[in-house]
Formats: sequence, C-alpha cells, structure tokens
Amino acid sequence: MKRPFHFKHKKLVRYLANTGIALLIFWTFFFIHRTGLQAFEARDIYRMLNTALMVNVILEGTRRIAKRLSKKYDWREYGLRRFVYEWIAVQMYILLVMVLFEVLPRLILGLTFYNLTDVEAVQNIKEVFVFGSIILLFVHFIRSGIYFYNQWHRYLMQAEKLKKETIKVQFESLKQQVNPHFLFNSLNALSSLIYKDQDMAAKFVEQLSKVYRYVLEHKDKELVSLHTELDFIYSYLFLLKIRFRENLRVNVNVPDHLLNHQVAPLTMQLLMENAIKHNIVSRDEPLFIDVFIEDDYIIIKNNLQLRESREESTGVGLKNIINRYKFITDKKVDVEVTEKTFIAKLPLLNNAA
Repeated sequence: MKRPFHFKHKKLVRYLANTGIALLIFWTFFFIHRTGLQAFEARDIYRMLNTALMVNVILEGTRRIAKRLSKKYDWREYGLRRFVYEWIAVQMYILLVMVLFEVLPRLILGLTFYNLTDVEAVQNIKEVFVFGSIILLFVHFIRSGIYFYNQWHRYLMQAEKLKKETIKVQFESLKQQVNPHFLFNSLNALSSLIYKDQDMAAKFVEQLSKVYRYVLEHKDKELVSLHTELDFIYSYLFLLKIRFRENLRVNVNVPDHLLNHQVAPLTMQLLMENAIKHNIVSRDEPLFIDVFIEDDYIIIKNNLQLRESREESTGVGLKNIINRYKFITDKKVDVEVTEKTFIAKLPLLNNAA
C-alpha cells in the first residue's frame, strides 16, 4: 500500500524561494548597470552570493518578527496597531541587515570593487538601499498578506464550527435541564415540600424558574461574568440539594475580586451534571464537588466513585466545553482524571479577553 506523499522540508523550500527572490533582485540590478551577460565578472559571483545570504537573513528575520508580533498583538484585536508596529520593525530590520551586508564589507575589507570614493559605487549603494528595501518590504507584506488571508479563512471556519458546536451544547444543556428525569425529580421534590414546608416549596419554585430563565436568556451568549454564572449555579445546586440532601456536598470558594471575570455560560453546570450522572451519590458514599480558583483557572473537582451501571454518555458536554474555549481563547481547558478524582480546569478570562 502506497503512503501519501508529505513534503517535510518546508524550511528548505522557503530558503530556496528566498534565494530565488535574491537572484531576481541581483540580476535586475545587474542588467540595469551592465550591457549584458558578457559583462559578468568574477567579483559578481561574490556579490550574487552576498545578495542571496542577505535576502535569506532579511526574509527569515522579518518572518520571525511577524510571528513575535502575532503572539503579542492579535490581528483581529489590534489590526492597525499591529500593521504599524510590523512596518516599523521590519523596515528598521531590513536597513540594519543591509548596512551589515552592503556597507561594513566596504569599510572593513576595503576591497577594490568596494571603493567608497567612487561616485558610481556610492550611487549603486543608494540604489540597493532604496529599491532593495522597497522590494524586500513588498515581498514581506505579500507573504504577510497570504498569512493573514489563511488566518482569516481559518477564523471563518472556526466561527462556523463554533456555531455548530454552540447549537449542540445549547441543545444538550436544554435537554439536561428539561429532560423527563430532571423535571420528574423536581416536581416530585416539590410535591413533597408542599405538604411538609410551604415556604421551602415556594423557594423551590423560585429557584427552578431561575434555572430555566438563565438557560433561555444566556444560551446564545459567548461569555458571562463569573458572578452571573455562580448565581445560576447556586439556584441549580439548591434544587439538587433538595433531592440529594447531605449526599451531595458542594463547596464553592471564589474570591469576590474575581467575580467580574468571565466564563462560558452553562459550562460549570454541565460539569456538575456529569459528575452526578456518572458517580454514586448516597449516604454511605457522598459526592463531593469543590469549586475554586487556581492560576487564572476555575477548578471543578469531584471525587471519583463511578456507578456500575452508568447512564450512557453522549460525549457532547465535555467536548463542546473544550471546543468553545478553544475558539474564545488560546488558553486550553484541562481535564485530569486520577483513580480518586476528576478535575476540570476552565480558563478564567478577564474583560479584555
């Protein structure tokens, strides 16, 4: 069976392309100042090699500059500023390298064909600096344009994918909230409370309405404040505590100064729902869920005591959480599973993110 061909030497292709551009520049200047190939001299071999090396150093360096700026200034958020910074940095770098390759050899080596007192030689240097830098700057931004187009295309593809994933997670969230089991258990708990504690029953109805209202109002949002999400979680936990009582023990420890940070809506609830769905929750084996902050992440941690006959998982919940955060931020959702615990780490984003 034939294996598909994959070209692994991308750097070599890039260097060859850079060298091709260098030769194009060299021969352009050569035919401007010479009558033809018969005027080619031995010293031109050195100039040609020098030009090839210089262009490779310039184009590889400007490529690294662009990559560095991409990490610090995302083009989607800092479009104009990113362009200005890149233009200045690239232009300065090109001029610096051209000084190193074109001027210093003339000053240090003192070669006869690098005579700075020669008016024609000085004119040639000026032309190389002006036209050479313009050509190389043009080549760099053509290459950057191709890169930005590919990034833009990838962004559109990710946006379309996120839209599909969001629809899935909305459906999954709604299904989990309004599925017959959840509704039956909630109404069953409510019917018991009506006879035992009418005040608690009224509070139960209030919290149940908050849960449904939150799902309907925030299902289309990309991010919500941690404060808003926790208000929803408290309502959701209130309903669960009525059902499981002390068999479910949840501890939320989030500092007040972080409440304005943001998270993807319904993600914490999905993780808690999964914990309850797949683990034993009983008096002898209570389920512990801890929610806390650690290194710009909100941690949802539960002890692992899997049921022998678990509900079949669709796999949509956790996968969607990971994909949603992948689109929103460069920070990744981290999941750690040990023999005793299941830990999910959701990136905690500030308002600027």
